[in-house]
Amino acid sequence: MLMLSKHLPSTRTLQCYLAVAQELNFRKAAELLNMSQPPLTRQIQGLEELLRVQLIERDTRRVSLTPAGEAFKHEAHQFLVALDQAVLGMRERFHAADDSAASVRIGLTSVINFALIPSLDGLLKAPAFAAARPLERALSRQLVERVCRGELDIAIVGDIVAPSADLSVESVGCEPMLIVLPDRHPAAADTVVDLRALGDTPLFWFPRADNPAFYDKCERTFKTHGYAPPRRPEPKDFAALLARVAAGEGVALAPESMRATSHVGVSYRALPAKLARLLAIEVHIVARSGETRRAVLEQIDSIRAGLAHALP
Repeated sequence: MLMLSKHLPSTRTLQCYLAVAQELNFRKAAELLNMSQPPLTRQIQGLEELLRVQLIERDTRRVSLTPAGEAFKHEAHQFLVALDQAVLGMRERFHAADDSAASVRIGLTSVINFALIPSLDGLLKAPAFAAARPLERALSRQLVERVCRGELDIAIVGDIVAPSADLSVESVGCEPMLIVLPDRHPAAADTVVDLRALGDTPLFWFPRADNPAFYDKCERTFKTHGYAPPRRPEPKDFAALLARVAAGEGVALAPESMRATSHVGVSYRALPAKLARLLAIEVHIVARSGETRRAVLEQIDSIRAGLAHALP
């Protein structure tokens, strides 16, 4: 039976709602969806008008779901999962012969500078690798969610916890962490800097929601080493972060590959070996479980080979 109705929400509207329901924060949900807050708010308002029920309660301090919102969150998720499976099923059934590399969508974590991993960087820049399809960069959490939704086929990410059995997560090495500090900080005179040498200098740090697994690992290490500095929100842009470190506003931790980004007034210093291992970012290749398309599997093999001897 053909269903033609003006009373059905779009998949985009459902994705907007699930992002807000997951984050319980309109700003973070908008960042996750790569959109600004006003159109996101309009999507939610339109959905509530369509359903004639309030889904979200929002004031100046918090965002929460109503009982109807909790119920619809489950229904919307189930629908999008079923739709994703239907689309994947059709691709596998009718386009199994399409082995074009152009059909493979790849995302890279924005916290690692792949230019300093020559064996992988050369692969990523090769014209034949992605067949002119741009490689997308974002936070690891956002990339994993996009693989879950079928918007990406492969993602190279940092420490993450697989959100479901729908994903295949393969560890391919570690990226060591460095201390980023102002040139004039007393600890900058040393080649190797322990956390305790940073004293009470503020630490630029990211919110736990950006990467819960890595955040929790670092916090456990900080606690073990008696490091409890005041925190300042970490700028999303690395160049902006370096500018604020150079200005003496605080220190930061960064993957070793990011030291290629130089800035006047900033020094990169190694951590003690044991501490560096504890804080290292584990690098993963993420794809959907049960992936059968040859083009995707070949790209995974290529990435695995590119990282095999590049990371500890």
